[in-house]
Amino acid sequence: MVGQSTVSQWIAALKGDPSYVTAHLWNTTFIDSAGQPFSVSNVSQIVEMSGAAFVPNSNGDWFNQPVYATDPPKAQITIVGSDSVQQGKSLKFKDHAFIEAYHTNYHFEWVTVKNASGVDVTSESFNENSLQGKAPYNGETLYASNGAPMVEVQGGGATTYPPSFVETTDGGSTQPNEIDTKNLSPGHYVIKLEVKDWFNRAATSATVDFTVIQAPSPPQPPLPPPTPPSPPSGPTCPNPTIPPMPANEVLSYNWSPDGTGGQMLTWTDTHWQLQTTSDSDGCTLFEWVDSPITYHHDYPLNLSNFQVTGLFYDPGQPGDVWSPTNPTASQQNSDAYSDGSTDGGNQALPTYGNPTRSPSIYVRVGGGVAFRLEWTGSPHDMPSRANVTFQLVNPDGDTNVWTKAFPLLSDTIFNQGDVPVWDPNGNGFPPPATEVGWVYTSIPKYATTGVPKSFSQLTAWNVSGDRASSAHLGTSVSFITGEGSTVTWNDADFAQTLGYPTWYYLHQIPDATAKYEQSQPTWNRMYTTESLPKLGSLGQLVPTIRVSGP
Repeated sequence: MVGQSTVSQWIAALKGDPSYVTAHLWNTTFIDSAGQPFSVSNVSQIVEMSGAAFVPNSNGDWFNQPVYATDPPKAQITIVGSDSVQQGKSLKFKDHAFIEAYHTNYHFEWVTVKNASGVDVTSESFNENSLQGKAPYNGETLYASNGAPMVEVQGGGATTYPPSFVETTDGGSTQPNEIDTKNLSPGHYVIKLEVKDWFNRAATSATVDFTVIQAPSPPQPPLPPPTPPSPPSGPTCPNPTIPPMPANEVLSYNWSPDGTGGQMLTWTDTHWQLQTTSDSDGCTLFEWVDSPITYHHDYPLNLSNFQVTGLFYDPGQPGDVWSPTNPTASQQNSDAYSDGSTDGGNQALPTYGNPTRSPSIYVRVGGGVAFRLEWTGSPHDMPSRANVTFQLVNPDGDTNVWTKAFPLLSDTIFNQGDVPVWDPNGNGFPPPATEVGWVYTSIPKYATTGVPKSFSQLTAWNVSGDRASSAHLGTSVSFITGEGSTVTWNDADFAQTLGYPTWYYLHQIPDATAKYEQSQPTWNRMYTTESLPKLGSLGQLVPTIRVSGP
C-alpha cells in the first residue's frame, strides 16, 4: 500500500492514464495506534492499471521485484499502392498499432474519413461495419477523442523484459481495409487512425491523405446531320444507316526504361469516331474512323516484405528473447524445408524480424540466420540474379565483409504477362510482377582475420544485450533484372550479437544435414630452434623456442 497523496506521482512515473487508473483503484483508510486516520491505495493495482508490471528477480524474492513501465501505443496508417483513386474504385490501406504493454491481448482502434471541408464521410466510405460499433469484450468501452466508442481489436500481447513494441496490423488480418469511393465526390480526403491500449493510453493520431479523381466519360457518337434536300433532278438518296462499330483492340505496345531503374509501358488503343461523308451521287454516308489514344504506365522497382525465416542457435524470437529473467522463451519452427520457402502446402515459417526496431533480430556467434525479400516491378523485366553483402562490425570498428548469392525462388513468381488489353478508361496495363529471394549465412566467430593461418580478433558479444559492447551485422541486397536494372535494399543494423550457452535454446533445426557453422581455415604453430630472430614469409616475427614444443 502507498499513501493516496503519492498516487499521482506513481501514475506519472509509470506513464499511466490518471483517469483510468483512479477509476479502477482500490482505496481504504487505516487508523494507527494513536487514533490517526491515514488513506492508502493498492500499489499493485496502480502498477497494473498503468500498463506496467512487476518483474521476478533472480533470487525469487516476492518483496523485492523491479517494476518495468511501458510507453503509450504508437499509430501508423499507410496506403497500399497509389494515393489517387478513380471514383468508383476501391482504395486499400493498412492501419498499424504498436503496443508496448503487459497482461493484455487487446487494444482499441477508431478510423474516420473526412473530406477537404472537414465533414465526416466515414459512413459513406465503407461497405462493412467492422470499423464502427462498441467494444464487446468484458463490457468495457474506451472512447475516441470525439466521444465515439472505439473498436476492440485483438493484438498486442505480453512483451519481454525489458518491454518492446509489438506491431499488430489490421487486427491480425492479412487483408487491407478498403474504402469504397462510389459515394465520395472527387476531391481530397484524410483518413485518421486513433489507437489506445487496454489502459486508455492514447497514441498520437495517425493520418494519411488520398484523392478521388473523376472517372472519364466515354465519348458519345455525334448525332447524324439532317438529310440534305434532294436536288430537283438526279438520283434519289436512300436514308443513311450507321454501320456497326468495329471491335476495339490494342494496336501496339512498347516497353522502355523509365529513367529510375524501372520500366514504362506505352501502348496505343483504338478509339473509333463516327463521321459523315458523301458518295459520288452526293448521298450522305456514315463511317467509323479510328483516332487512336496512347497511354503510359510506370512500373518502379521495389524490395519489400522483409521476413526473417530462420534463426539457428539463436537467443529466441525478438520480443521473447531468452534471458535469466525469461528462461521459458522458445522459437518454434515446424517447416521441414531449409531453403526459406513457405510454399508447397506446409505450415508457414514464423516471421521473427521486427523492421520497426533496431536491431531487427539478435543472433549467436557461430550460429546463423536466413531472411527473404520480395521483388516487385515490371512483368517484362524479371530478376536474373541477386547478391547480398554482409558487414559485421565490432565496437572498435574492425570489420568482416563477405558476399553471397541471394537465390531466387522460382515457385514464388507472380506474373500475369506483359501484354496490355484494351480498356475504355486506359486501365488495360498488366499488374506488376513479384518474386521472392532468400539467403542463409552463418555468423563468423572472427570479426577480422590477420595473416593467413592466424586469427586476429574474435567477434564481440555479451549476455546482457548491451549495444555498445556487441558486434552489429548490416546487410545490403541488390536485385539485377534481365535488362540490367538494379534495386537495392539496406539494413545497416540488421542483427546484434547476443551470447548464451546453446543448451538454453529450445529450437528445432529444420535440416539436420545442413551446415550451420562458419568454416575456418586450419593453422599450424611456427617455431625455430635457432637463437637468432627470424622473419616469416609475410614479414611477421617468428617466435624463438628455447625448448622443444609439445
